Amino acid sequence: MSTTSTNLPPGGFLPSQSSKKAGHEPAASGNLAGYARGGGKDSSLSFLLEVNAALAGALDVESVLEDVLARLAERENLIRTRIYRLDEAAGELRPVASGEPNGTPGRTIQLRENTFQSEAVKTKEAVYIPRVAEDPRCLGFEPEEQCLLAVPLRTTTRLLGVLEAVAAEPDSIRPLSRILIDQIATQAALALERGELYQQLRVSEERFRSIFEQVHFGVALASLEGSLNTVNPAFARLLGYSREELGGKGFLATAYPQDAPLARQRLESLLENGSGQVSYETRYLRKSGEPVWCATQLSLLHDATGRPANLLAMVQDIDERKKSSQEQERLQQQLFQAQKMEALGTLAGGIAHDFNNLLSVMMGFASLARQRLTPDHPLQESLGMIEQSAEHAADLTRQLLAFARPDQHQVKPVSVSGALDRVRRMVARTFDRNIIVNAKKADEALWVSVVPGYLEQALLNMCINARDAMPRGGTLTLEAVSTTVEAGPSGTARTSPPGRHVSISVQDTGTGIAPEATSRVFEPFFTTKEPGQGTGLGLAMVYAFVKNHGGIVNVQSEPGRGARFTLVLPLIPAPAAQRNTGAYSRIPPGWGTILVVDDEPLVRAFAVEGLKGLGYQVYAAENGRQAMEIYEKHRKEIDCVLMDLIMPEAGGLETFRRMRAVDPLVRVVFASGYSTGEILGDAPDARSAAFIGKPYTLEGLSIALRKAGAGQPHGR
Repeated sequence: MSTTSTNLPPGGFLPSQSSKKAGHEPAASGNLAGYARGGGKDSSLSFLLEVNAALAGALDVESVLEDVLARLAERENLIRTRIYRLDEAAGELRPVASGEPNGTPGRTIQLRENTFQSEAVKTKEAVYIPRVAEDPRCLGFEPEEQCLLAVPLRTTTRLLGVLEAVAAEPDSIRPLSRILIDQIATQAALALERGELYQQLRVSEERFRSIFEQVHFGVALASLEGSLNTVNPAFARLLGYSREELGGKGFLATAYPQDAPLARQRLESLLENGSGQVSYETRYLRKSGEPVWCATQLSLLHDATGRPANLLAMVQDIDERKKSSQEQERLQQQLFQAQKMEALGTLAGGIAHDFNNLLSVMMGFASLARQRLTPDHPLQESLGMIEQSAEHAADLTRQLLAFARPDQHQVKPVSVSGALDRVRRMVARTFDRNIIVNAKKADEALWVSVVPGYLEQALLNMCINARDAMPRGGTLTLEAVSTTVEAGPSGTARTSPPGRHVSISVQDTGTGIAPEATSRVFEPFFTTKEPGQGTGLGLAMVYAFVKNHGGIVNVQSEPGRGARFTLVLPLIPAPAAQRNTGAYSRIPPGWGTILVVDDEPLVRAFAVEGLKGLGYQVYAAENGRQAMEIYEKHRKEIDCVLMDLIMPEAGGLETFRRMRAVDPLVRVVFASGYSTGEILGDAPDARSAAFIGKPYTLEGLSIALRKAGAGQPHGR
């Protein structure tokens, strides 16, 4: 018997340690250089890249893993490959993917059993058994099963299961094969964890959709000009129309003719103020011609720059109450209505908080992994792309959060060529290899004034839409050219000022769009994809981005002949050249002691691990009560406190005030995935504290702590 241990690093393609025992020489250190001597470096690296690309874009991870296991078995002459998921509560390993041709799932393994798979879980190390006949843990194996390997599926924080490989000849799983299997196990673990996070994200999105669809009062989204973009079923039922009949209809056109001037006056008042909301009672005209009294609340929805983007109307049927002579009942119903109309904004903020905590984990551990790798490591760019994708997702949550509290962002000059190149590299590495990605950039420098990251987000949304339209492959073309928008009767100048613009297009050779769907592709929640394959929000975000930046967006398509989406944005002069600091920088080390307070375990784990890696001493607490216990005991050595604003039991501000009562000079950096820091303006005693929004990277956290004074003399 021979047992081998392998400690897999987080997210890196490092060589296996499983060849250091059982009489084998270890593979070359550093990276996959050992493959060169074995003659398989290029093919193995190519295989790993294919696996990574397949898993990165997979929604059904377990199905993709079966294909990966089958390829692995064929490459390495294995008779069986399986993946088992760990169920710690049940104390068992359940088979979830198999690379065998007949798809034999295998049996569930109890951790209390003396098996090589359960030993890999208990020791968190790889177990290699070169000769089954000589090992007591291998009773009951078939005669052709002569060599076994079990590798734990580990991420930086979790053990998710085991990858099992079986060969027909004794000692036939070579050291180089074990290195490859180690790397496949690492990628499988990351994919399984990413699949869990994606599932949580889908649940949150469906919850928001359910709120919009199921609330019993009418909700309508309209353009600033009053054209209805989308309405919920309750609004359509209230007026007796179908939802399709109301699409594009003017909001004021639904008003009862005698009450239309009042509705127009309230709408104009709201637009003049540019913020806030107006509430009034008026009559609407049903399709049947009958009037219906409704309580209406109109609000302005703002984009990330703080500019008005859409109208949100919440409409409650009060016809019966209006006809009643009881004034008290009328007042009570009015209060109830106000509470109901406020609920949607509050729920939107809560969903944004959940998203940002998930993104904090993804972005944080990606930045932590980059710091642990050398600057020239081949995974640096891939991890950087993960960080960029998480940042784009964070931009989406900020737009969702605008329902509850609009966020004031500043537009900045952005290079169109640079944005186009970043998107091209991202999709070329992550999309299916059957999709050819081309980019055509203009010879001249093209710059636009937008919120940084939003242009790339819009282009990426269109690229993903194009990818989904080419399930069997095709060509994706990105192009940017300068153009001139002329003022004229066509109406172009009404949405975008005349002058020099840049036209940015994303063209695919996919299935195309039916004529009846072309006019609706930018509506929120409208999608032609199968259930579970899309939310209907991507192109709606593109439309909002372009409109809010003074541009134009259009689509040209024919069924079976692909589609071309085009953004037209005003050009600005190129800004003065700035020094390029590069995409990667090593974070300077820190010193001192930090108290991390966060009720989210994974977010807390990232902050603790990352700060320790930078050289800080770290204490951790999961709520305000624990934080106070630690601070009262160790306050003389704690330089700074990193504290979540929203926590159960005692929130961040309450805990801060308790700490300040103990030590008036306490240093605090508040963190939140819900607030953007403006809450501190309402707390005069906390205005001097620093703030960092979730999700944050390790570099951003390091900068915030240094600005707050971590590691500097405290002056107590």
